[in-house]
Amino acid sequence: MLVKTKILNVSRDQALMNFLQRELGADGYEVINTRHSGVQLRQVLDAENPDFIILDIVMPTLDGIGTCLQLRQWTQTPIMMLSTWGTDGVTVRGLNLCADSYLTEPFGGDILRQRINDTLRRVPGNTVQTYSPIYTSNN
Repeated sequence: MLVKTKILNVSRDQALMNFLQRELGADGYEVINTRHSGVQLRQVLDAENPDFIILDIVMPTLDGIGTCLQLRQWTQTPIMMLSTWGTDGVTVRGLNLCADSYLTEPFGGDILRQRINDTLRRVPGNTVQTYSPIYTSNN
């Protein structure tokens, strides 16, 4: 039986949550959304045991950078940071803080899936099945 890749999305942006649910859920990923940070985020992390974490860098209390630092104290699960900040300095800072990938908005579902899969393939010992679209020709 094929096990779904479980993705924990940490964001307060409802539009982003809906987008991820629609785009990734349709491809067989299991998306769990949470708005929590701090101790509550740790509880969600422990309960869900995700294969991948998507982290919105713009959050109202503890931003994505601080949240990434917290997450790295608790887990080595791959983390992708999402941001509307398109500057190279912010991207480098995010990657230097142990994020495994960084994606700047706007982006489409195809590039998102590709980045998730590329990141998961780089993780040593990863046994999670990655999404591989099957293209068919109607010719």
